[in-house]
Amino acid sequence: MVYICIFEAKVVKTSGKYLIYPPKEYQEKIKKLHGEKVKVILIKESD
Repeated sequence: MVYICIFEAKVVKTSGKYLIYPPKEYQEKIKKLHGEKVKVILIKESD
C-alpha cells in the first residue's frame, strides 16, 4: 500500500533535533503512521 501526503511544513529545532512540523489539518492523518518507517522527499524552493 502506498500513502502519499503532500503539504508545506515548517522545519523547527527543539532540544538539538530538527523536526518537520506539518499544518494542523495533516497532523491527524500523519498521527496514524506513528511508529511506522516512512520515506520523506524534502524540496526547498528558492525565494
